Amino acid sequence: MAPTLSFVTYYRHYPGTPTSLDRIKFFAENIREQSERYGLDSEVVIVESQPGVLPNTFASPRTKIIQFPKMHFLGHLAFNRGIRQATGDYIVVGSRDSIPNPELMQFLASGKLRPHTVYRIDRRDVKQLERYPDSVSELLRYCLENTYAVNGKWDAYLPDKKWARPAVSLLMSVLFFPFPVPHTNACGDFTLMHRDDWNRIRGYPQVISAGLHLDSFVIYAAIFSGIKQVILRDPMRLYHMDHPRTEPAPSQNVLECLNIMRFAKKAMILNDENWGLDIG
Repeated sequence: MAPTLSFVTYYRHYPGTPTSLDRIKFFAENIREQSERYGLDSEVVIVESQPGVLPNTFASPRTKIIQFPKMHFLGHLAFNRGIRQATGDYIVVGSRDSIPNPELMQFLASGKLRPHTVYRIDRRDVKQLERYPDSVSELLRYCLENTYAVNGKWDAYLPDKKWARPAVSLLMSVLFFPFPVPHTNACGDFTLMHRDDWNRIRGYPQVISAGLHLDSFVIYAAIFSGIKQVILRDPMRLYHMDHPRTEPAPSQNVLECLNIMRFAKKAMILNDENWGLDIG
């Protein structure tokens, strides 16, 4: 029987980064432990760059490891492969550094998920760990106590403050009317839809380049396809552990596509029906 929810992420091992394996380990363990606690029938799909190091580490019937050619290992292409291999009715795509809290997992297990809906949530940034704790409960406590920023729909703000730029909010509402303003801030860490809706927009645009806003393309395509947007609110939280990384530059072509969709109020679908299957 197919699981209710598939968690899709990608992994590339960096031997020089001490927390590289710890991060993916805790991602899978957190999903497994909380799924069992709250009765969520779930699976974890990890798309891993070759040569792989994970299969012997993740022996579990609910954890699927998919090898992906290193020459094509770009996050959005890996996400598409994972989405097509996932078996859940609903599929949430995110980074391996994403840590859902118990309230978020309880909601995912509640049976309240609905098709024709894209679910988003504010991402909470957490100070980097030099060594991961011994248990998931300790990790969640660390996240709760060490959050330093919240990535809301519009901008990042301090955890004890509220974002307040009413003029910007009004302008954006006018620009996107009659559609909701897409919550694209940090959307690469949590985008949840029914598998039919992922198929409807054909996943992430399969351009062979890296860059910012490829994940925003998915949210725009969903909303301008008529898919409802639901933003999950506190006490549901998604934490994101800081780690060393290089920030990709914005892709000008993708930005132009976003502008076209916003102007035309219509989704742009770039992939064909073989998306996610014909790479590598």
